Amino acid sequence: MSTIKVEVTRIAEVRTHPNADALELATVGGWQMCVKKGAYRDGDPVVYFEQGTVLPRATAEALGVVNYLAEKTDMQGERVLVVHRIRLRGEPSFGLVITPEPGMEVGQEVAEAYGAEKFFPPIRLRVDDAETDHPRFPAYTDIENMRSYPLVLAEGEEVVVTEKIHGTNCRVGFLREAEEYLPMAGSRALRRKRPENDSLLQAYTYWFPFTLPGVRNLFAALQAAGHSQAVLYGEVYGQGIQAFTYGSRTVGFRAFDLQLDGNYVDYASFAALCEEHGIDRAPLVYQGPFALATVKSLSDGPSLLGGAHGREGVVVKPVVERNDPAIGRVILKYVGDAYLFGKVAEQDTTDV
Repeated sequence: MSTIKVEVTRIAEVRTHPNADALELATVGGWQMCVKKGAYRDGDPVVYFEQGTVLPRATAEALGVVNYLAEKTDMQGERVLVVHRIRLRGEPSFGLVITPEPGMEVGQEVAEAYGAEKFFPPIRLRVDDAETDHPRFPAYTDIENMRSYPLVLAEGEEVVVTEKIHGTNCRVGFLREAEEYLPMAGSRALRRKRPENDSLLQAYTYWFPFTLPGVRNLFAALQAAGHSQAVLYGEVYGQGIQAFTYGSRTVGFRAFDLQLDGNYVDYASFAALCEEHGIDRAPLVYQGPFALATVKSLSDGPSLLGGAHGREGVVVKPVVERNDPAIGRVILKYVGDAYLFGKVAEQDTTDV
């Protein structure tokens, strides 16, 4: 899960709204907003609340922004006020900006000052098959929103862009302990118990990838090569998983990353291993020099996975693994406008 970011920043650009005389378009980071005409100029300092930020009602009332927020039910079953997205005269507007309080400085993180938190939709309940977690079987990297961190990737840096699949996050792998290889499976946040009988693997969402010959062959090859730990990360999708089925009447698995002996492998090595063992990957949308405009253009369009659905968005990372002081491992998502304004986005749940 990505984190929430409430920062004192600057308006990067104010430009004319093509369809409204009383509104202008303002850019903050990688986000576009519709603002009242004349309210801001290029470079003005603002506090920016990105979409998905929860504000306490008292704070929202004090700021006079209650009418600009959506009331939703969170994962605790509470009704909360959430900064959301809207279209104003045909143009998308993401988030909320206000004038900073006296003493606030550009670059300052101010979520605590406003009592702001991240919104988590209701939990999608599953069978209670949680297993004790293991430190060498880690959950997948938190993926931040590129619109909030548009400068982490350098212009022209070589990147890979893959389709963001609308399913449930899954991890499968093995650990070597006392000369024995222990298979493991889990959802994004929970390690899952192994079925008592391997004939039942097909019926368990997060153990299902172990039924695929390519996954079994990959793990056997990695063990033979002397690796003591491997975690293959991917998305389980299809009938009964999420609203998007991608035209499948069954359940499928697409891998998108691999960790070996505690380190994520570069994309070329990951892709080569998947190719060698016949493991389906998240569709590759683009590989080449990074540009924010390119990523935005790739975030919408028909799914490369199949079916009549459009893309949820894309995931972007450098071809060579690296870290960044702001977000840690460099991997970012860019969710498409078409998805964000569609009905499915409003039905999203929190997977555990």
